[in-house]
Parts: sequence; C-alpha cells; structure tokens
Amino acid sequence: MAELAHFKNFAKLKDTSIEFNDITVLAGKPGTGKSYVMKMMYSIEEALYQKDKNYWSIYQTIFSLIDGFYFYDKAKQLPEGTFLYEMLDKKNYSEILNYLIKFNIKLHNKDRAIKVLENIIQNEKSIEFYLNNLISSIFVNQKQISNDYELSFGDILLKYKNEKLSLKREKVYTIQNEVEVVFVETPLILEFKKFMNHEKGKTPYHIESLLNVLDTDYSFIDEEQDKFIKSFREKSQEIIGGNIESSGDSFIFNRMDDKNYDILNASSGIKSIGLLQYLVTNKALKKGSVLFWEEPEVHLHPEWQKKMIELFLELMNAGIKIVFSTHSPYMCEYLNALSKNRKLTDRVSFNLLQEDNGVVENVILKDSENWDLIQSELLDPLEEIAWEYL
Repeated sequence: MAELAHFKNFAKLKDTSIEFNDITVLAGKPGTGKSYVMKMMYSIEEALYQKDKNYWSIYQTIFSLIDGFYFYDKAKQLPEGTFLYEMLDKKNYSEILNYLIKFNIKLHNKDRAIKVLENIIQNEKSIEFYLNNLISSIFVNQKQISNDYELSFGDILLKYKNEKLSLKREKVYTIQNEVEVVFVETPLILEFKKFMNHEKGKTPYHIESLLNVLDTDYSFIDEEQDKFIKSFREKSQEIIGGNIESSGDSFIFNRMDDKNYDILNASSGIKSIGLLQYLVTNKALKKGSVLFWEEPEVHLHPEWQKKMIELFLELMNAGIKIVFSTHSPYMCEYLNALSKNRKLTDRVSFNLLQEDNGVVENVILKDSENWDLIQSELLDPLEEIAWEYL
C-alpha cells in the first residue's frame, strides 16, 4: 500500500511529498536529492528495526523468566491483540508485571523482571540518540541536510532544529521476525570488502552495516524461503552464468562450467546482479526486509537493466520492499510495462524529482496523466546531442 513521506526544508526539497510502495522508484537528474531521500528513509527504517529488535529481545527475556504459564516457543507466536502484546504496545509495563503476579505466574527472579521492564522504559528514550548518531554517520554532519528540517511518514514525525533531533512515533512496538534493512551504494563492495576497515564506527553506518550483512551466516530452515532462494538463484545464475560465493574475507565467481574466478576478475555487471543473488542466497533478504539500492543501472547493459527489474519484481513478490534511485529511462519504462502487464501497478510508485531555481519538487507519475515527464527529464540530453551534432 502506497504511503506518502512529506519533506520540509530537507536539502533542496522545501515542501514536497514522495510516494513509497512495495517498489519505489526515485528518478531525476543528478543533484535533485535522490540519494539524500534514500539515506534518510534507510536511517529511519534501520533505527526502527533495531529498536523493535531490542523490544523483541527484551520481550523474550521476560518470557524466559516465566515458569508454568507461557512457554518460550509459545511466546514467539504471540499474536497482535493479546493482552501482553497490547500492554507492551501501550507501554503499560507495570501492568504486565501485575498480570504475571495476579495469575500466580512464577518468576525465576522477580527483581530481574522488574529491571527488564525498567529497561524497556529507558530504551524508549534512546531511539532519538540512536537515530541521531546513525544519521550523522551516514551524512557526516546533519547540517549537510539542513539546519532545520522536518519529515512526516506514516505515524512518524521527525524534526531537526537547533542541532537537536526529535522523533514522535505513535506505535512503539511491533513483533517481527529478524529481517535486515540493506543499503547498497555500490556493488563494488564485493571487490573492496577485504580491503575495508571492519572496525565498528570507522566507516559510514550504511556501509558498515552491509559489510556485516555480507559477513553474517543467516542459516535457518524455512521451506517457503528455501523454495524462493532456489528459484531466484536459478534465474540470476542464468543471467550472469554462475554464482557469487563467499571465500572467507572475499568472494569468488563460480561459473557454471565449474571454473572459479576471484571477484576482482568478474565484470562490474556480474558483481551487480551477483551481489543481489548473494543477499538472497545467504538469506539476508527475506520476507519483511527492505532493500535500498542507489542507481542499480550503473555498470549494466540495457538488457541486464531489464533483467534487474525482473529480479526486483521477484523480490517484491517474496515480500521484500525495494527502493531504488535511477537515471535510466529503460528501467523505468520496463518496470512500468511489466507492472501493468502483471496488474501490479498499485504496488509500484514512480517519483520524478525536478529542480527549478534550486528548489526540488516531486511529481508522482501516473501512466495516464504525466508519464511523458520522465522521458523528457531523462532523455532530453540525448535529444540535444542529436540535434547539435548529428
């Protein structure tokens, strides 16, 4: 379902909205703020994911203290709407403890349970500090964005004023599986990985996070996920003629003829689609994940740009959200055509960021209304070359 994010005084976006969906496209000329928008939305998604992950961890701890009423494996299945879920959602932590005592639920350590609940309250205060550090790491300095900006998205209101960040969020707790929020700035990270500093805090957060994703073994058994991985691997394998596999501190390209090549010797296009393949096959991307990708068309022949779109649609159908920026009219046209053909238009949003006198306005593109704008914006330079030199 499409949602609007409204930006005020955010870099060149003075007062405009951007539509986000299962697949979100940010198109436009260089310098219109596409990367800024993606990095900010990634920061929010990552902060909320880490926050909710902390809640879930504390939630598990509470249930690990309980004996004789709920069991740990049952707690993981706790559905939305149950009493304890609602109490956590409303931040009524003392009521949770009273509930446990009222029903004579034995606690291995009552003092420990109280401390856990106190930590939940304290943790709620930490999200602004965490998000502030995350944004500062990615942008180097928040003043790179603006001295005074505001962003509203769903139930979130984010403000930065007088060097202070504030975030309001109506819903503070969700139960979710452990899913990743992934930001790909360049697929060449496969090549550079072994040369990069992996020490925490030494690289921008989104790059550090991707390095951790590439280092992590997400081994779990899930029949539906394994079926999707097999299908995705076969489709991507057919495109690049092999598989990208980890070799410890680096990667290899294992061709279908069983010849292995160091990732340094693979083409940039193979690295692009191969990185996407690896994120799926190592189970980093799964249902609920969010993938941000800057200009996926870079290094790709137009034919492979189309293949990348097909793979993005495979991810979307597997429950993975994708946000990508682009200068490619080919990718936009092909995604638009496929989404119409497969009746998926309500799940794909196209945004065209246009600059006029230093101010960027976003146009949400609809095929029947203003689709020609994207061709004009992205293809005009080619037409100018044709008229001037041919």
